[in-house]
Amino acid sequence: MSQDPLEEFYIQFQKFVQNNPNVISAARSASQIPESAKAVIVLSPLSLQHVFSRDWVSNSYRKTIVERPERLLAASMGVAAAITMYPALFTLKTSHNRAGSLNAPHVLKVHGSRWPREVYKLCKRADEKLARGEIEVPKEWNAGDIYLSSATLTALRGTIGALETGVDTIFTGASPEHISNRVFVVVRPPGHHCHVTGPSGFCLLNNAHISIEYAADTYGVTHAAILDFDLHHGDGTQDICWKRAGFKPDGATREENEEPYDDFGKRTAAFPKVGYFSMHDINSFPTESGYATSENIRNASTCIMDSHDLNIWNVHLAPWATEEDFMKLYRSKYRTLFAKADEYFKTARLEMQKQGTPFKGLVVISAGFDASEFEQTSMQRHSVNVPTEFYTLFTKDVLKLAQMHTQGKVLSVMEGGYSDKAITSGVFAHLIGLQNQDWIREWGSEQVVKEIVRGCKPNWKPYKTKRAQDVIRIWAEEVIRLGRAMIPEFKETLFQEPSNGAATLPPGQNTIAQRLTRAQASSIPKEQIQKPEVVQASNPVSHNVPFIEQDLSSDNEDEDYEYDEALNQSFNRTVEDITIDDISRHLETLEIIQSEDEEEEQAPPKQGTYKYTTKDPRHPNNNAYKVPSNTTTEYLRHTRRQTKPKQEPPAYDDSDISMISYVSTRKHTTRSGESKW
Repeated sequence: MSQDPLEEFYIQFQKFVQNNPNVISAARSASQIPESAKAVIVLSPLSLQHVFSRDWVSNSYRKTIVERPERLLAASMGVAAAITMYPALFTLKTSHNRAGSLNAPHVLKVHGSRWPREVYKLCKRADEKLARGEIEVPKEWNAGDIYLSSATLTALRGTIGALETGVDTIFTGASPEHISNRVFVVVRPPGHHCHVTGPSGFCLLNNAHISIEYAADTYGVTHAAILDFDLHHGDGTQDICWKRAGFKPDGATREENEEPYDDFGKRTAAFPKVGYFSMHDINSFPTESGYATSENIRNASTCIMDSHDLNIWNVHLAPWATEEDFMKLYRSKYRTLFAKADEYFKTARLEMQKQGTPFKGLVVISAGFDASEFEQTSMQRHSVNVPTEFYTLFTKDVLKLAQMHTQGKVLSVMEGGYSDKAITSGVFAHLIGLQNQDWIREWGSEQVVKEIVRGCKPNWKPYKTKRAQDVIRIWAEEVIRLGRAMIPEFKETLFQEPSNGAATLPPGQNTIAQRLTRAQASSIPKEQIQKPEVVQASNPVSHNVPFIEQDLSSDNEDEDYEYDEALNQSFNRTVEDITIDDISRHLETLEIIQSEDEEEEQAPPKQGTYKYTTKDPRHPNNNAYKVPSNTTTEYLRHTRRQTKPKQEPPAYDDSDISMISYVSTRKHTTRSGESKW
């Protein structure tokens, strides 16, 4: 492996810029945009180490294991797609050399000392059990959802390190001028089902809460809001919020030097304070009919604000027939989460003012993509989902919330999403939103997504032939090359040589083709290997190949393919229009509202245009969630945006949300829909 694990990606990115003259101006604009205006993607190569190792099971059973290392490759395709559209607006980082500790204070404060210790022991013993052909997880666990090996420890430590890297990037960066307010951390396994003292779903540690605890310990964060758009309720994340409020978790033991619980199982609430705001399918795990307990159903419907140190709001997904129907749902129902998160932050700020204590906030997104319209039906069994554009809309609303309360600081952590199409398209749309840009309908079309996810095949090869004007296929192959180059370990763990009867090489040994590729890459002068965030392209290569005329040859053909000329022409216009005005206007769209003056920072945010009224006499502004008008920029892409009359989003309505504040003890349920392995 090269000294810089991103070197191969930089080489591929340089080729991408050279092959696409219309991208050069956008790449050149990178130097005009400060790091604080860019979004950072943190990769976690060590997360690949968590693998399903029951070698004796059938191939058909193996296919039911959907939480797999390949999810990182699909996410990388989504990252690459966003980078090709806005090469000046993203910075890529890797946490390959940062392994956290299961005994770190920010892990123990979330999970106590017993659970991390149990995970460690189970992983250490797993290989021996697997070698004997035994199930390596305790019999009370759902072995169809959770698997372990000794390498799982490496993955978990890598996940912790990636989360720490993400938080550090938000608050310190490599230097003061490199602090970036928005970070997307690409990790697995997911975390929002993991409770205080045990696993659930595919989750072994609660990544969102660990991130918040680290931010509190290291940077003084006092309050955080978790916004969760995974298809499934984050029962573990919500459970930990009850713990933070001072309630005794099920199965927890008192830690040394901790305050005792009173007779009702309550003690003083702990900092940092965390509010949880989730939209999910009430009929899916952990509340799927036939498996759900009454406690789980109540928990997934809990709505309680500023009571007993709790701030929790759950909204249930509803079916929709047309995009117009969905937008009505989004404006009237799903955006309720932002009104409630806004209420939570405002109340917290006022309380801290009364105490004379500084307020410091953080917004965390539990970014699960299994509610996507592209998710597999076996995971999405109850006919509720969201269009791909949702991930852009929701994320842009998160930015507005963060601008008002956390100085724009947003940490997004990958949760669910299990089909290649759902992950790739969801990550793509999410990152576009994380930079406050507009989602373009063509980008989420079935054909475009299908072309990108071809790169998720282990033995992917470019097409042998294609039409000269087939911009979608040519662009997709650029995306695939970038995505597959992001993590060098993909070659060792996921990619396969074409089937020719040759033996598989041990991990770490390159084939001749791989060595040739590295030799060719090493022939490019290092000074020409420019990173996406600093590409200048001031001396274009004389043999530039136009974007739509590249000759990409391969033996692979798609006999079912039908060329869609209208879609290709429309898609090409969206690509060509990228560089016109978006870069110059980008800083306007990400203007931070709060004054840098600490006293002014405590003042209520500026008035805005859209509002979702929550009548609360304690707050002079009616505790309304408002989209600041001075941060809304009209883009100049009129040719590719459908003109719709502007409408005031209606005030949200609680009438369709269960106002349940009762939570009882939890019980293990299955996520896969099967009770036994």
